[in-house]
Amino acid sequence: MPDYWTQLAVVVTAIALGILYWGFRPRINRLVKERANPQESKAEAVVATEGEKQKSALLPDSTHITKLSIDESLLDEIYEQAQRKAISIYHDTQLSEFTIQVFPFMDIKVSIYLEFYSKWANKTCMFTYSDSSPQVKHSPPDKRPKFGSDRLFTALPWKESPQWAQFLEMAYAKIGPFATALGTHYHLYASPNRNTHWHLSFNDEFSGTEYNFEWNGKGLDENSIKQLS
Repeated sequence: MPDYWTQLAVVVTAIALGILYWGFRPRINRLVKERANPQESKAEAVVATEGEKQKSALLPDSTHITKLSIDESLLDEIYEQAQRKAISIYHDTQLSEFTIQVFPFMDIKVSIYLEFYSKWANKTCMFTYSDSSPQVKHSPPDKRPKFGSDRLFTALPWKESPQWAQFLEMAYAKIGPFATALGTHYHLYASPNRNTHWHLSFNDEFSGTEYNFEWNGKGLDENSIKQLS
């Protein structure tokens, strides 16, 4: 009998060790692979992390940071929704500023801002639309303008200057491409209170360099696009 129980214990132990081996085999293989080629394992980890990042409908590919999926019909839709909300707050509001903000290497990549001005209340109200929340939202508090807001858009800027996307790409072609850095971003905005209708500011967080451009909204040459010093 003692021999029987001894043999049984040996068999049970062997089975248990086999189960443990197969259960831990993927982890063992990974550890062996990491020791054999640590750089390859780190690269795979980076790829996995990149794949888990939030996708953006407005910036489908972060390797091309100026190729936005924003067309006139989308901007018209956002404007109409924002205008209805603005009028429900201040009856005489009109569009006073339009901005596209892009952080290409963050999860929330693209935000669109529409600012409206009410002469009666002497206040501005801001509305936002982003790839993380694709619906127009009021962004309080409403503020009194720091400067006079007598000048308002008489025509929607993206309709008056339909080549704004080409301006964005041409400016970046002159200074890019940028290395990946979370804080890298750019702002494209139009305001009737400026001498020129459009201003573009790039901030390259990797190099710590800022680039600024102005565009008169009409042509696409050195006479219409100016890089500021």
